[in-house]
Parts: sequence; structure tokens; C-alpha cells
Amino acid sequence: MKLSKLRVIELLLVTTVPSMIIAIYGMPPLDLVLYTLAGGTLLAISANVMNQVFEVDRDKLMERTSDRPLVTGELNKTNGIVYAAFCGISGFIILYIFTTQLAAWIALSANLFYTFIYTLFLKPRTNQNIVIGGASGAAPVLIGWAATGNSLEIGTWVLFLLVFTWTPAHFWAFAIENKSDYEEADFPMLSTQETYERTSIFIAIYSCATVIVSIVAAPILQLGVIYLFIAIFFGSNLMYKSYNLFKRKILPIKYFVFSNTYLAVIFIGIVADVLWTLRGI
Repeated sequence: MKLSKLRVIELLLVTTVPSMIIAIYGMPPLDLVLYTLAGGTLLAISANVMNQVFEVDRDKLMERTSDRPLVTGELNKTNGIVYAAFCGISGFIILYIFTTQLAAWIALSANLFYTFIYTLFLKPRTNQNIVIGGASGAAPVLIGWAATGNSLEIGTWVLFLLVFTWTPAHFWAFAIENKSDYEEADFPMLSTQETYERTSIFIAIYSCATVIVSIVAAPILQLGVIYLFIAIFFGSNLMYKSYNLFKRKILPIKYFVFSNTYLAVIFIGIVADVLWTLRGI
């Protein structure tokens, strides 16, 4: 569990199935959903493991990551690389054979981007690492859509943008909460290089951008009142929590936890709206 970081993957998978549903405006075959989730999960695990392989020396310095298998010596780097390669190749083959070639190549690209561009280049060099690196976290939206056989239309990219804008604020709240860890490991996070106030302002800006994208998504994806109500209600709460974070009325972890819930509920709202519409047809 600690090596694969499945808790991180869980939320990403929440975005995959709704993307499949909205792509065909209906329920995709169960086997296609399972193959898509299996392939995507394996490639995400592969990227997470390689992230730990590359960062094992820094992980030793952070309390939060000091019990990871590569840090404690339960596994060595060679075993980690073999496991990552096995998961990555298996995931790519599953997507390539049982879904679509496009979905497989997008997933592989996201894997390589996270492993090499984000982990090795962006994360240790710039406090804007997650802004660019967030593209890999938004990839499941594209993978799910492409797995249905549909081309990547404007609706796909709106959903991608929704996750892309959500990611920095979500992560920065976590980075504030774990500021001392990132300072120990010498990671240039926004929270370690800017004041609390400036970091929380950036969180508020990206929170507002996320809510705007979520509302714009409604007419583009032809979603109705159910989704719009959810987007406005939970979006208002997200912005309010970012304001309270700035005013120090809530802890960063509170924003972090709610932002997890927010993204999950938004995508569940897409499913609910589609199913309700189909019920009336």
C-alpha cells in the first residue's frame, strides 16, 4: 500500500469512470470499465514507485515518508524498479489490447511525464512544480474518455482543465500542513518559499478558477440542473474554505480533505445528471 500509494490513485480513478460515462452519454460496458481502471491503476502505481525510487534519499529526511519500504530497507531500488516496470508494461498492454491505443498512449505519456519531468526536473527546481506537474494527475480524464473510442473533443479538455486547476490548490494546502518536512528535504514548495498569506492567496485563486471551470463545463457537456446545483453549492463551499484558510480560521488539512471531497462529488454529480437525464428518455 505504501509503495503503490493507492490512496492517491483512488481519487484519480474517481474521475475516470465519469469521463467514460459522459463521453458516450450512457453506461459503458462493465468489462471496458474494469480494463480501463486496471490499466490506469497499474501505470499510476508504476509512476508512484519510480517517484519513490528517485526520491528515497529525500524521503529519509521527511517524517511523513520515513516509513516507506524503500526508506526502511524492506525493498531495495532494484526491486522497486522491477516492480514499477512490471506494473507499467502490464498496464500499457491491458489498455492497448482491451480499450484503445489512444488511451494506452495517453496513460503511458502521463506515466513518463510524472516520473521524469515532474519528479526529476520540476519538483526539485521550482515552487510551481505542481502547476505543471498537475497535468499527469488530470490525465485519467483523457484516458477514460479515449477508452470509449471517442475522439478528444472540447468537453474532454474542459474536464482535464477542471482537474488541472484543482490540483495546485489541493496540493499547496497539503504542503502548508507539511511545510517542515519539505524544508528538511529541501524541496522548493510554494509553502517553503512564500509566506502563509501569499500561499493561501494562490490557493484561493486556483479555487475560484476551478469553480469557474466546473460551471462552464455544464453547457459544454450538456449537463443539467442536478450537476449545476452540485457545482455551485460545493464550489461556493470550496471558495469559502479557501477564504477561511487565508484568515486562519481553518487548518490547511481541513481545506485539503474538503478539496478531495469536492472533486469526487463534482464527478459523481456528472454521473448523477447523466443517469437522471437517461431515466427521462
